[in-house]
Amino acid sequence: MNIIAVANAAGSAGKTTTVVTLAALLAEAGQRVVVVDLDGQANATRWLGVDPRTLAHTVGDVLLDECSAVEALVETNTQGVHLLPSNSSVNGDALELRDAVGREMRVKTAIRDLSDVDVVLIDCPGTIGLMTVMALVAADAALTVAQPSMKELEGIEELEKTISEVRKFFGADVSLRGAVPCIVPPASAGRLYANSVELARDTYDDLVLPPVRRSVKAAEAYAFAQPLPLFAPREGVTEDYRGVLGRLQATGVL
Repeated sequence: MNIIAVANAAGSAGKTTTVVTLAALLAEAGQRVVVVDLDGQANATRWLGVDPRTLAHTVGDVLLDECSAVEALVETNTQGVHLLPSNSSVNGDALELRDAVGREMRVKTAIRDLSDVDVVLIDCPGTIGLMTVMALVAADAALTVAQPSMKELEGIEELEKTISEVRKFFGADVSLRGAVPCIVPPASAGRLYANSVELARDTYDDLVLPPVRRSVKAAEAYAFAQPLPLFAPREGVTEDYRGVLGRLQATGVL
């Protein structure tokens, strides 16, 4: 089982789009995938066709040891992809977990219950807090996403610091293995964006993955609750993600 945490220090950068799209592409290639939605906004849950209001169990229940991961696992709108779902109650569960014994280990412990799974993709909240730390403790590798701006690039440094602390204090073998430039505007949008991508490549070198263009198709795919490979399989933004997956496979991350 290959466990990948997708995290960043600022929301709305394309994190959930990346998780859901990679999950669908991996399933398309015959991989058995589980998405773990740790974000109380439940965007990955909705995108995969699951109504957060109708859940018998959430990932929060699993982390509070009120049910097993197997009991909470649900099918999605994408063949080959299962989900540990989320809803707004997970935000309260995260507060309750602050006083729980072994809280940082609980995602790792929960995932151990899963079987017949090739890849687990963890969609972290848009901030670096307890949920993100739990995901990093469980993960074999971390990915991050960033829009092409100086503010977003500074968030990568914050995530790297957190990963270093997780390695030091929990003995985890996780490392940052890729950064996806997301929602990248066309060259005509201005030199500032191009400079930011160039700075990312200068700073992070091979960690910088192929860029994903800005596209209304991503918002439309979310609105229709279909991953991009199902909703718009031949659109440029979907092909961009095929390039991201190809690079991750070539470097042994996936």
